[in-house]
Amino acid sequence: MKKLLLLVFILPKLLTAQETKKVTEKHKDPDYKEVYYVLKSDKSIKQGNYQKYNSQNKLRINGFYKNGVKDSVWEFYDYFGKLDQKFNYTTRELIFNQDDLTKNNKYKVINATDTIETVLDRPPVYIGGSGFINEMLSDSIKYPQDARENLIMGTVYVLFTIDQDGNTSNFKTVSGKTPEKDSFKMGSLRAEAVRVVKLIPPNWLPGILNGKPVKVECVMPIRFVLN
Repeated sequence: MKKLLLLVFILPKLLTAQETKKVTEKHKDPDYKEVYYVLKSDKSIKQGNYQKYNSQNKLRINGFYKNGVKDSVWEFYDYFGKLDQKFNYTTRELIFNQDDLTKNNKYKVINATDTIETVLDRPPVYIGGSGFINEMLSDSIKYPQDARENLIMGTVYVLFTIDQDGNTSNFKTVSGKTPEKDSFKMGSLRAEAVRVVKLIPPNWLPGILNGKPVKVECVMPIRFVLN
């Protein structure tokens, strides 16, 4: 009888086990490498450990897939291999975030009837860390030809909103420290800055105020420099 019971408990585990195959992908533009596993029965579905390395073979992402969906704790590292962020995709919990330089900044909170400017319990946080945003922008920006020919450089400030669900909208540029007499020359730079910021996937955790998610305005500086 004991042997029969043992088989009853083990059999479901054997039936649910799924064979996987290791995949290594090297990308040249941008330059990075992915190592992950897929189901042998369906190679479009990731299953198991996932890792991403940069061109210097530094680990950038370490995570886990379950039936093609990000699961459990994921770790994100900066360009130099330092831990940048830890996020639990199962519980949707931010465990660690290195980039806390903006935690004491004031943000404009957009309510149904008015807008207030205040310090948040937690500013909006990008899942994947600031390193992902910097890398993605660096790979996506195309210096406008007219600005290049006329040696136009400067910083463009892109304002956008992040709502209670982490979605982004209302992208536009705002004036910064660029002298007014020079800002009119930066039209193509402003257009390019808005374009690349819109490309950032909306993987944001919303800002929190009084324990609740709120809709806020954020400003992202995009610097254009000719070498």
